Amino acid sequence: MNGIARYGPALLVLLTACVPGSPPDSEFDTASIAFESVRVRTMTEAGVIEDGHVIVDDGRIVTVGEGPAPDAFDGLRIDGDGATLMPGLADMHVHYYEDGAGVLYLANSTTSVRNLTGSTAAVARGRLATAGALLGPRVFTSGPIIDGGESFPNDFFTRVYSPEQAVGAVKAQGGAGFDAIKLYDHLSPVTYRAAVETAKAEGLRVYTHVPDEMTFAEVLALEVDSVEHLDGVAEMVARDGFAAETGSRAEIWAQADPAKFADVAAMTAASGVWQVPTFAITHGRIRSADPDAYFAAPEAAYLPAWASYWRNSAEGYAKDRPYFEAQLREKIAFVSALREAGANVLVGTDAPNPFVTPGFSIHEEMQTLVMAGYSNEEVLTLATVEAARFLGREGQIGIVAEGAVADLVLLPGDPADDLTSLRKPLGVMVSGHWYTAAHLAEGLRRRAEAMKPESDR
Repeated sequence: MNGIARYGPALLVLLTACVPGSPPDSEFDTASIAFESVRVRTMTEAGVIEDGHVIVDDGRIVTVGEGPAPDAFDGLRIDGDGATLMPGLADMHVHYYEDGAGVLYLANSTTSVRNLTGSTAAVARGRLATAGALLGPRVFTSGPIIDGGESFPNDFFTRVYSPEQAVGAVKAQGGAGFDAIKLYDHLSPVTYRAAVETAKAEGLRVYTHVPDEMTFAEVLALEVDSVEHLDGVAEMVARDGFAAETGSRAEIWAQADPAKFADVAAMTAASGVWQVPTFAITHGRIRSADPDAYFAAPEAAYLPAWASYWRNSAEGYAKDRPYFEAQLREKIAFVSALREAGANVLVGTDAPNPFVTPGFSIHEEMQTLVMAGYSNEEVLTLATVEAARFLGREGQIGIVAEGAVADLVLLPGDPADDLTSLRKPLGVMVSGHWYTAAHLAEGLRRRAEAMKPESDR
């Protein structure tokens, strides 16, 4: 069950009016669409159909076959002219704060996101997108982050300070319709364990950081569902004699002992717990050394006004750039060890962290996984089939097959040969709703216009 399934139609109706990310008017408002003359990358055992067709009806794929669609088909026919049709990507770690940000994901071939700052608004965004009322991706979401200490004072966090409070918070999120919880840094071990145990009893997934007072190995032993950012790994692989508690996470990674990677990777693989490296964060920290260049890039036009505050952190990040460069290098090497060990890995960006642009950052994440030894095709599998497996949605998303949800991208080339083809989709489909490159461009134009100061509009 995904994180939006338990909500009724009232929330959808409430948020449909005047949605900033509403899709441009489409001439393709039809229930039945046939893609013809397409190279179908099915992401199944069927492999690639060199000249095939895919028929979509009422939001699902009903036929996948060779040659053109049957003569009897009377819906809309789209001539792919040899383009590649494949499942849309899944960014498995985002913070989806705004309705209007959804187009940034679609314009970069991403049709699903896992939102880890849960709210009913995020739930509604997913429902609107699958209904064709919002230009955005399908959404899977945890509830608000559960943490102790003095974490960020906003509605995205629920603070608990005892096992009893943790039990109550987890049950409340399950009762509110969320099917996953996210646990954070400042929970005591006893409170953290109570949250995990309650989530399992309630049938909720557990997405987590490694708390300050626990180790990566201890968290793996609890059989959580995913650990974000390779949290806690740096301390496990630090060279002997280094006082890990005295350094920042980047400084600890800079002290990694590669001789320890294989054993920790094997332990991770044996646990079955999924890892989301989020290389994009570290790339962003490195990029912060030149904030002017970042904000001069074309995609910066789509950032909200509050992103300008990232400049305030740039000086500190720039000072630590050698540590971030070492962190990136060692994380790539460790993920290579995870691949060799057969560990479960997902593609996630943690956008919008400082200098990490929503939607666009997935390409950098995927290319970095290639640097870690994954082939292009393996990376595509992580971002489609493996994402579906993690979510318990095998056969429903992440593949082109009869009965699957019609979340598709039409690309000018085959990304198994060149991942950059994912940057310029010819069209994107979410739950059967088809948006051409022109629709996406108009959505991006509207987004950029909305992000301008009022005096410049």
